[in-house]
Amino acid sequence: MTEKRAVEIQARSVDEAVRLALEQLGLPRERVHVEVLVDNVPYGGEALVRVTPLGSGEVPRGPVRRPDPQTEAIVKQVVRELLKAMGFSCTVLAVDNPSIIELGPDDPPTVFIDIHGPHAGMLIGKRGEHLAQFQYLVNVLVNRRLPSWTRVIIDVEGYRSRREESLIALAHRVARQVARTRQPVTLEPMPANERRVIHVALRDNPDVETRSSGEGEERRVTVYPRR
Repeated sequence: MTEKRAVEIQARSVDEAVRLALEQLGLPRERVHVEVLVDNVPYGGEALVRVTPLGSGEVPRGPVRRPDPQTEAIVKQVVRELLKAMGFSCTVLAVDNPSIIELGPDDPPTVFIDIHGPHAGMLIGKRGEHLAQFQYLVNVLVNRRLPSWTRVIIDVEGYRSRREESLIALAHRVARQVARTRQPVTLEPMPANERRVIHVALRDNPDVETRSSGEGEERRVTVYPRR
């Protein structure tokens, strides 16, 4: 029997891409390993997933190791070339994961890049929209040069870290309000990475629980009193 190989599918959402991949492979969800390669849906883009069939008795891979120095060098080179083409003179650094969100077994090898320099803040845009688009382009260009998929997460002068700290403070402030009033509070629409920060910040809180609802750019988190 011919072994089925992994497929990569791009679609309007992660769920839709996974569904199409499962149809193409003719396999149920529990018999595949799903990697979300790109989730640009909150910014008007599309999702890209790689779906790999599991062998008999096989389970999804364990935690992914940090990319090697050669991969990091390629990523930094791509970022520098793109910044130069855009007219920016910046320092490009590969850094350790600055987020409270740790990499898990379903995460691809990931390179974290922080950009510093004059006018670098222009790369961020309103609610990080420019940064998300820049990151998407970097991922596309980087993976044209690498033999296997590597994810790149871009930050500008620690913007993502500061935004994450602000979101964590917001999450705890809202949690205290919900615990006191016993009334749910719905937050403003957020991209997937920011919603995840809220969920992680409150997942061990004994007084509240969080759920996401809505579609596309209107998807948001609601904090509920825990039953």
